[in-house]
Formats: sequence, C-alpha cells, structure tokens
Amino acid sequence: MEMNRRQMLALAVAAAALSACGDSRQQKQAAAPVKSGAQVIDPNRPSSDDWPFEEAEQLNNSLTWPKTNVPDPASKVVITLGFTTDAVTEVRNAQFDFFFKKRHPNIEIKRESAPFDQFLTKYMAQAAGGSLPDVLYNHYSWTQNLIANKVLHPLDEFIAKTPEFDMDDIPQRGLGYFQRDGALYGLPTDMAPKLLFYNKDLFDKAGLDYPDESWTWDKLFETAKKMTSGSGVEKIYGVSPMPKPAPDLSSVFLMPFGGRFLDVAESKVMIAEPNARDVMARWLDLLLKDKATPSLAELQLLEKVDPFKSGHAALFINGAWVMLELSKQKAFKWGSTQLPKGPEGRTSPAVGSALVMAASSQNKDAAWIYMNEFLSASGYKFRRIAAPARQSAWEDNAKALGIPVEEADLVKKIMAEYASDDGVLRLPANKKVVDTALPIWERAQLGKISVDDALKEMVDKVTPVLSENKIA
Repeated sequence: MEMNRRQMLALAVAAAALSACGDSRQQKQAAAPVKSGAQVIDPNRPSSDDWPFEEAEQLNNSLTWPKTNVPDPASKVVITLGFTTDAVTEVRNAQFDFFFKKRHPNIEIKRESAPFDQFLTKYMAQAAGGSLPDVLYNHYSWTQNLIANKVLHPLDEFIAKTPEFDMDDIPQRGLGYFQRDGALYGLPTDMAPKLLFYNKDLFDKAGLDYPDESWTWDKLFETAKKMTSGSGVEKIYGVSPMPKPAPDLSSVFLMPFGGRFLDVAESKVMIAEPNARDVMARWLDLLLKDKATPSLAELQLLEKVDPFKSGHAALFINGAWVMLELSKQKAFKWGSTQLPKGPEGRTSPAVGSALVMAASSQNKDAAWIYMNEFLSASGYKFRRIAAPARQSAWEDNAKALGIPVEEADLVKKIMAEYASDDGVLRLPANKKVVDTALPIWERAQLGKISVDDALKEMVDKVTPVLSENKIA
C-alpha cells in the first residue's frame, strides 16, 4: 500500500527530528569483501576466530531447513537487508547468507548496516522517500509508528503459506508490539524476560540463602540493605540498578504493586498515583538513606562499569540476554531466579526486536523465503542467539554458548507462564516520554527534589507529549 502525502510528510518530519538528536549520516553499502570492524569478511568463505567457517558449514549441514509453499523465483532477484549488528554478529550473518544462497541460487542478497543509534533516523528518511530495504531490523518500540504510516507489509498471508512455521513456538504474549487491527507486521529475532540475578560468592560470604521464586519485593529490599558494605571503589551494593523512567518501568517494578508509569492506552501518566508513587519513594529511600544501590556519582566513579558484572553488587535486575556475558566471565559464580512477587503477583516484560517486510518491496516472496529460514528454529540454532524467540532453540543454544541449561529452563518457564508485552511502552511517543521524564527523576536521585515533586513534574511535562501517541 502506498503512503499518502500526509504519511510521507510525517515520516520526513520524524526523521528530521531524530537527525537533530544525533548523527544522521547514512552508511554506504560496502563492496565485497565486506569490512567489519577490524575484520574483512570474505563473501566466498566468511570466517572469524569466533565463527570459523568449517564449524559453520558443519552446523549448517546438520540442521533441517524449513520449507514454504511460497515459490522460489524462476530467475535472479536481489533482496536488500537492513540490519544493525556488531562485528562478531556480522560474520555469522554473512555465513547464514552464504549457505542460504546455496539453497536458493536465484536469490541474491545485498546487506546494509547502520549503528543502532542511527538506524531509525536512516530508514525513516528512506521511508519518507518511498524506498526501504525489503527486510529490515525493527526495535519493538518503533513498529507501531511504521505500521501507522503504511511502511510495513503484514506477514499473515506468508505465514499461512508456510505450515511448518509453527507460531506456537513463539510466545504469543510478546507479539503485541508487532500487531495492529488483527494483522502481524513483525516476527521477533529475539525475545526474553527480565530476571533477578545474584552473585553467589557474595551471598556465600554473607552466609545468606540464595534468592529463589519465593522471594517478595519486601525480601529484596531487606536483603539489599544487609548485603551493602564498604565504600568508594571497594563498595558492595545490595542491588543494581534502581528503577528509572524506561519503556519497561511498569512491568518490572510497578505492576506487582498495582501501579503503572502510563495507562494501558499510553494516554495518561499514572506514575504519581499512590501505588506507583510508593514504589518509587521506596527505591529513592534505598538510594538516599540506605545507600544500597549505586548513585549517579558512584556510577561515574566506577567509570560506567556495571556494578554487578564487575562483582560490586549482590543483586541485579536485567534481561535473560546477559546470561551469555555472565557465563563467559570467571570472576564470580552467579545464578538467577524469577523477579520477586508483589501484592498483585509477579510480572515481567517479554521484550525483543523483530524482522519486518517493507510495503515497498518488489520481491516479497523472496523476502519471505529469507525471513522464514532466518527466523526458523534452525535459523536461531545456526546463529547461536542467546535469547531466541523460538522456545525450541533455547536448550541447544544454551549448551552451545555455555549457558547453564537450568538457566535456559527458567527462562522458558517464565515465557510460558506470565512474561508479556503488557505495560511496555510501544506507541510513537515512547522515546520522548522517557527523555522527558528521565532528567526529572535524576534530580530526585541527586536529592535536589522530593519524590512527590518529581512525580508531579513528570505528570505535568509528559502529559502533553502523549498527544503524539494518537494513531488514526
């Protein structure tokens, strides 16, 4: 479907606004061989120390690649992919493309890449000009804006032609970011809940039991105070990080107490209402009175090294995707469990990014054939994704990446039972909402403004921004 003049203008204005916030220079498509960071990727034999070609070839040949009733093109076509990746992942993607072309010789691949902080600016500008890659990466917080502006093509017709696709293998409660009016516009490249991680060495030293699923938020606050000790660069914090305005503030910290940052429709600011206010006040006390979570100044002292990952925090709230990094380090033993329970139960966001198909694509069938394999269980296993959206890939990937299998089982349990997109900001104004509220909360963290004054100011300043969430 073509964009009308109003939609093209809206995208152009949004792209211009984003450009004003950062570097909007577009990266040029590199000629083969592709230079990735300090490496040069040979398109005829992509390889690196992390991903040797021989290992990739053996793994590719061991996997069963899915089929679809969408026919391969009868003659050569070119599909363009717009991704954002690091240098290591680019090599693995190049290997995937290499073997994909062996299976589908009439589909040529042109790959573009842009840094995450420039990605949306670049491709919104392209969308305003009516030109986008056939397939592109999409952060969950961007998708609704692009759907509203008729930039994306729904995927339901292709899924219907692909009986093996198995949508039941993807947690349905995490797809709301990519759905509108009964249609699905994106399929996740990764998806995971948030967890409570803990440093086993610090708990052993303190003689305390490890956190488990019986924990409440009251227990977390109590333990965080007990585990705090020392000062300066030697200080051990009870818990990190403390809550702040963010897309998942509600689902991690507020909803267990019946509070929310914004309402479900993202049309009203609710953070100053009693249930949310009391949670934020309690955390501010933990920071300012108990000194049990890092202050902004202390984070600067640590030179932005994560307190938990450097062994300076006993408890850590973060996404399951950090399991890979924690599994590689040998400085301390760690474990994880579910987020604590509150009076209203236990909640966790299910968050991840997706691949989407451009409405302007002239080769939608070929684009789907690529997406079908990239997002299949075999595709996840080949790419060794640390937080695969397909639950059937978790165990194999955990073993291959050195993540304890019991940790993978925990993630699958949470995704199956309660993790969801409920409470996670996704409408077009979400970034501006966070950017407006965060400096106010930082003043409260510095003790320059009371919690009540901070939350009232958030309501006053964020409320006008929410008008940008109205989608026709």
